[in-house]
Amino acid sequence: MNTPLVSIWTLTYNHAPFIRQCIEGVLMQKTTFPFELLIHDDASTDGTADIIREYEARYPDIIKPIYQTENQFSKGGGIYRKFQLPRSQGKYIAICEGDDYWTDPLKLQKQVDFLETHPDYTICGGMWQVLKEGITEVTENEGLVRDMAKFPNGRTVTLQNYLDPYLLQTLTVCYRKECYNMEKRNQIKSSIDITSYAILLEQGKGFIFPDCFGVYRIHQGGIWQGKTYEQQLCMIVKNYRELVLHFGNKSKSIRKKYFENCIELRFIEMKTRQHLLTDYLNMARFTFSGKINDVISFQIRHFTHKSRIHFINYCRKRFI
Repeated sequence: MNTPLVSIWTLTYNHAPFIRQCIEGVLMQKTTFPFELLIHDDASTDGTADIIREYEARYPDIIKPIYQTENQFSKGGGIYRKFQLPRSQGKYIAICEGDDYWTDPLKLQKQVDFLETHPDYTICGGMWQVLKEGITEVTENEGLVRDMAKFPNGRTVTLQNYLDPYLLQTLTVCYRKECYNMEKRNQIKSSIDITSYAILLEQGKGFIFPDCFGVYRIHQGGIWQGKTYEQQLCMIVKNYRELVLHFGNKSKSIRKKYFENCIELRFIEMKTRQHLLTDYLNMARFTFSGKINDVISFQIRHFTHKSRIHFINYCRKRFI
């Protein structure tokens, strides 16, 4: 078999109900080049590994698994860097988690063709749909459709604006492996995917295809969906604080998102505290101090909006 041009990363843990659809979405890709599917099974206990072995036996030149006997995520993660990147032969990297799946058989071909002819771009993605647990039909991501409506031929994103709105969904991305700065990635504690995309966008532009490439599955077995909203916000704020430290001077959208989530978390925390007035004044001081520099107008608007919502909800609970 020729050297793969694309290495596809799939992380899976207890995805027995989903992993077949994920693998089939990769195998249906129609390309003029070879690709490899690097599956990392993180010590699943539900039969996921058995399903992967079945496909490995049928497609040994494409499917190359790692079967862990101990869960690596619980030891601190970093699975992409520790296990997937070192064994990737491809010039390009694509990702599809074990509970998601691709629906466009030309996904990889479209992305590779674009990156091969646009050397100033380091990453590209596309549209995606959502499948919620308990629902049999996929639904459109309404926010995504609205954000992309003005860009029927695709949209270019940069480090400066790529989170406003956020369009690089991991399920859809394909990027140049050579542009993944491992040294810088190891310096950053943040574990979220947008950290990797920020590193890639430091070195070039990104492109969002208007095509729908796959389906993002929402279910209680997912790591993210299993957390409360407050727990999610705590993680987001922690990660964005790292991003502001490393990329804040280059990305207005990162600075805005950091502030937005800080205020959101503080309003939620106020619900369980007794010193509401003190907390509120501290938030106001943070807002009007201009700590996020050129997004001060956004800070004021967002703080005012959240204050109004909080006040209305407080009055409803207190007087109605």
